[in-house]
Amino acid sequence: MNQERGYVMVALLAAIAILLIGMGAAAPTWKYVMQDSREQELIFRGSQIADAIGRYQRKHANALPTSIEQLVKGKFLRREYADPMTADGKWRLLRPGEVAGMPGRPGAPGGTPGAGPRTPGAQPASPGGFGAGTGLGPIAGVASRSTESSLRIFNGRTRYSEWLFMPGQPRVIGRPRTPEPRQPGTQPRPSPSPSVR
Repeated sequence: MNQERGYVMVALLAAIAILLIGMGAAAPTWKYVMQDSREQELIFRGSQIADAIGRYQRKHANALPTSIEQLVKGKFLRREYADPMTADGKWRLLRPGEVAGMPGRPGAPGGTPGAGPRTPGAQPASPGGFGAGTGLGPIAGVASRSTESSLRIFNGRTRYSEWLFMPGQPRVIGRPRTPEPRQPGTQPRPSPSPSVR
């Protein structure tokens, strides 16, 4: 009888050990799944806000909204979406003239050398063209405040804080493929193109 209990105890401990090893192996996979889900939500929410800003501009002679709340009240945006990559859910608001490639910014079409135009109350851009976006004034787009590395590449960027959501901007999503070694005398295979939203 005692010998049977000993076998049952050994079998139970072995089952618990196997279960713990399985849970340990699944933890990184679960973390990846959760990050992937939040990343998809970031793309959806950021795109919704950027599209709402574009609709607001079309209706108001190219003027920009001053808050996300204004987009919701004007029925350009269904609700005030939170940033899924940060605990507080607050977006980094992009102001006109802050981001390289926007009109009036050095290096942009129509931009002039030196500082871009200042909108009353807008924050100056930080080096690299990504301003803090905490001042008052018109909103040209949003970006996440998270500086984590992303799973995907969004418009050539691999950090969430660099994923800029602005109206009229293409949204190219993908991962670069590493080239496969070619065998002598074979033709290279074309790589699939990234998806565009």
